[in-house]
Amino acid sequence: MNEVKFDMGKRSRAYKSCGLRMIVALYICYLAFKISSAEDTSMSKTLCWIIGGVFMVASVAFIIYSRKRFLVDLDAAKIKDDNTADDETVEAEAAEEEDSTESDASESETV
Repeated sequence: MNEVKFDMGKRSRAYKSCGLRMIVALYICYLAFKISSAEDTSMSKTLCWIIGGVFMVASVAFIIYSRKRFLVDLDAAKIKDDNTADDETVEAEAAEEEDSTESDASESETV
């Protein structure tokens, strides 16, 4: 009964964007592993571990960002029910109030 409907174009774009972001996050994680486990380098092993750790933190941060962005994009893809009948009723009542206020003001000016 409470089935959520999506705009298929936006939903597809959200999934594609999330997939690409996850590939980038995995690549950053791969770079972190390769840098931290480098054997044949002129840098010190400690420096390699530090740089690898920074890349790993960046990868985790990018994964968190990607998840949040995916949820926002997916929420934007939902088709929301328009309550146009309710909006029209509220607008009609507001217009009637304005008319009654204007007619009261014009009657007080004539008296």
